[in-house]
Amino acid sequence: MPTNNFPGIGYKYGKDYNFFQKIDVTSMTFGGHSVDGYQPDMGITFPTTGLSILNEGSGVVEFSFTGLAVHGELNSGLASAGMSFDNRSVSRIWFRVKQGYSGPIKVSVSAW
Repeated sequence: MPTNNFPGIGYKYGKDYNFFQKIDVTSMTFGGHSVDGYQPDMGITFPTTGLSILNEGSGVVEFSFTGLAVHGELNSGLASAGMSFDNRSVSRIWFRVKQGYSGPIKVSVSAW
C-alpha cells in the first residue's frame, strides 16, 4: 500500500540547483553569438559544485570561463569530446569553433 512519507512536501518545494542547456556553436570568437560581441553563451544562476560539457557534434569547440582565454577544448574525435569538473563554481561560459573547423557544433552543458 502506498504511503506518504513526507506529508506536505510536493513538487513545488525544494530548490532546483540543476542546469541543462544545449547550444549550437557557430562563431569563431568568444562572445560572437551575442549582439554586443562580449556576452557569454551560458549563464548559470546558482553556485555550482560540478559541471559537465559535451561536444555532441563533429569538430572542435573551445571554451572559456572568462571570455578572454581558452580554458579547454572539446574534440569530437577524442576522449576530450566531454569534460567534467568537480568542486568548481562556474557562472559563465563562452564557446567558439576552433580555427580550421566549421559550425554549427552542438554542445550540451549540465551543472549541479
